[in-house]
Amino acid sequence: MKDKGTVIKDFWREPYPSLVSPWKVVVVPAVIIFLVLYLLQPFGIARIESGKLWVTLGAACISAGVSSVFVWVLPRMFPRYYEERAWTLGKEVSGTLALLLCITVCVWLYVAWLCGVMPDVRLFFTVLLWVLILGAFPTVLFAMWNRNIRLARNLREATELNLRLSQKPETGETPSVTLVFSGGTKEMLEMDTRSFLYAESEGNYVRLHYLSPKDHRPVSKLLRLTMKQAEAAVASAPFIVRCHRAFLVNLHQVAKVDGNSQGYRLRLERCAEEVPVSRGYAKDIKARLLH
Repeated sequence: MKDKGTVIKDFWREPYPSLVSPWKVVVVPAVIIFLVLYLLQPFGIARIESGKLWVTLGAACISAGVSSVFVWVLPRMFPRYYEERAWTLGKEVSGTLALLLCITVCVWLYVAWLCGVMPDVRLFFTVLLWVLILGAFPTVLFAMWNRNIRLARNLREATELNLRLSQKPETGETPSVTLVFSGGTKEMLEMDTRSFLYAESEGNYVRLHYLSPKDHRPVSKLLRLTMKQAEAAVASAPFIVRCHRAFLVNLHQVAKVDGNSQGYRLRLERCAEEVPVSRGYAKDIKARLLH
């Protein structure tokens, strides 16, 4: 039986879906902040004699600006950290808290500038309290709620897919076509479509996973190749498709579909690893598996 610490660690490592509409994370909170501050006028705003509209608009713009950095700038600067298949609930919550802390610092300096005072520690903790009241608790709750909603939906759809796959009639053997993978070097790899499992991008290389022709064990080989070149190499096999920005998969090798909060993961015949299906390809992969 797992101890409490292990359970908590596993919970924070649970996959968490990436943002469906990043712009909503920027715009919606900024609008809510503006409406709350302008209409309810908490935190001493009611005592401001003039310029309340511009003061509250400034706070909303700070929220939108900082959120934009977290939503668009940082994922481009650190793509490996923000990679969809590696995103977890723990990263989502810690990222949200970091976002709130950055907003606090910016609003702290903004309020000090408006009031014409030095940004001291007391003012910082006052602003931090404001930000926590307005955003932290509901934001963390939303992160967990959103994860559970998506997890339930994807598990339901994965169950449906597995049921349909188990009832799907046999359509014969996979067509035998020779695939030739070659990139910018003289090194190349040939294999039959019936041996191909999946391909995974690794920077300027692509790792090809396939069944050994000798004993049919899963093996892999790294080639200096782009995913675009790999896609061109499998163009003659319509059942080998893109399922993720970094993955190609042989749908004839799919044995089972697992669901998590990020979407689907494909289990392949005789393969221990699972292949992720990103949100942008989920609809097409589902339709192909049910075809």
